[in-house]
Amino acid sequence: MERIAVGIDFGGTKILGGVVNLDTGQLVASAKKKTRLLQEAETIIKRLESVVDESLSDANMTKDQICGIGIGVAGMVNREKGVLLAAANIGVNDIPLAEPLAKHYGVPCRIGNDVEAATRAEMHFGAGRGCQNLVCVFIGTGIGGAIVNDGEIYLGASQTAGELGHTVIVPNGRECGCGGFGCLETYASRTAVAKTILAQVQRGADSVVRDKIDLTKGILRSRAISQAIQAGDELVIAAVTEAADYLAFGLANVVNFYNPKRLVLGGGLVEASELYFSVAEKRTRLRALKIPARKVEIVRAELGDYAGIIGAALMAK
Repeated sequence: MERIAVGIDFGGTKILGGVVNLDTGQLVASAKKKTRLLQEAETIIKRLESVVDESLSDANMTKDQICGIGIGVAGMVNREKGVLLAAANIGVNDIPLAEPLAKHYGVPCRIGNDVEAATRAEMHFGAGRGCQNLVCVFIGTGIGGAIVNDGEIYLGASQTAGELGHTVIVPNGRECGCGGFGCLETYASRTAVAKTILAQVQRGADSVVRDKIDLTKGILRSRAISQAIQAGDELVIAAVTEAADYLAFGLANVVNFYNPKRLVLGGGLVEASELYFSVAEKRTRLRALKIPARKVEIVRAELGDYAGIIGAALMAK
């Protein structure tokens, strides 16, 4: 009998949900909602429920046909209590997620970090197959990481390991949503790219994306960045190259410290831009120590936007 679960990828700009076959990793149906303006716990739960309901409806299934719900959220979580502790890119703290959904649907609900979820998917069905020691890094609104050691995800003493985006690469640098300064994600994320471009446009520079940036949050979609690069937009090319160069500092530190067999890079910016990936890969190898740099495999994630959904559903087992 097929095992079916619902997975939810709760990120900084959108909530993706889907019905997943746990044996094959097949996404049966999916739904999407925006994350913005979510401040109250009740509003968040209702938005999550609407994603679950739409996914089930699209799959022509009922809640009685699923064995559980998994949520991968862009932030630090308490897995035992099912609570979102802190989420710099969502703007909420200490929100119980698992219990309300478990009660509403009558099935177990488990939560984890969003990159942890995506990493589980890549380990089982994607770029992490057959590798026991790897690090996954996903670049989007922010930057998150997950460490796989001897085939198991390493969570750390406080179960918050992998926060590569909040390692400091520029002392007293740009302010980050976490409250710190100089964090990697303030220089290398898609948000960082958008803010760099926006600053130049506001100074009078020309770019094909000048009318595609959300001025309130500095949001620029990965597709728009990709199209601008293909069009030869010098401003966008420079901003993406700079961001990838900064990412390489963070990745080189990972290679030197952990000595992984494989680095898996994913997220919208990696998928949309060959330039971003190629610059990051080349400069990581230049900056890391020669011996581990020669050994490490640097590859793209394979499951795209659906990795978070599939991995979250796997957590529901």
